[in-house]
Amino acid sequence: MDRTFRELYSRTGRPSVPPEQLLRALLLQVLYSIRSERLLMEQLEYNLLFRWFVGLEMDHRVWDVTPNKRQLTAAGGGVRRPWLAAAGPGVGPPAAAGR
Repeated sequence: MDRTFRELYSRTGRPSVPPEQLLRALLLQVLYSIRSERLLMEQLEYNLLFRWFVGLEMDHRVWDVTPNKRQLTAAGGGVRRPWLAAAGPGVGPPAAAGR
């Protein structure tokens, strides 16, 4: 998975949020039924268990929601699919209608 994550990092611009942290945050969102990315970021602000699981230190800022949503979408397609494929048939997001 390290090679896959490395390909998701941008070579230019400001440092991005590590994709492994974003995927861990997505996992928390699913497991705890958190309705939105904004509420997830709010949880990451004060929930020490969430911060530990994601890999955020106590004094690290939680990343911004708006650019995070685009990165979650980009990271999700390229990284979640192999994980879901490894989980077995019938696991994963439903197929889009008309495809």
